[in-house]
Amino acid sequence: MKRITILLAAAALVLSVSVPAVLASSGTGTRIVLKAAKAFPAAKGSAKFRSRPDERELEVEVEHIRRLAGKRVAFFVAGKKLGAAKINAFGAARIDRNSERGHRVPSVRVGTNVAVRTLAGVKIVSGSF
Repeated sequence: MKRITILLAAAALVLSVSVPAVLASSGTGTRIVLKAAKAFPAAKGSAKFRSRPDERELEVEVEHIRRLAGKRVAFFVAGKKLGAAKINAFGAARIDRNSERGHRVPSVRVGTNVAVRTLAGVKIVSGSF
């Protein structure tokens, strides 16, 4: 009995370490954490993708980059620019694309990269689904 408990605990530890970026995957979508680049060590970000038969939605956000307040940043998915947004006074920006509203929403699969960069191309945060 003790051996089974130890094996189950070890298996749970391996699973929790092997998928740290995915926070949730359910009917509400898949959410990932975007990690800070060296140029912006305090930056935090996340991306959420949801797909239903009649709708696809992708949200990407970045925060804790107050030094870029008032400037625009670019959002990339699978290496292609999705759009740009202005950093607000609190150091955050967000982009939200929904097919129901007529937006182009790229396909997202396991391994799809997401990044937020300055318009000069400096990476702020990145991650993958």
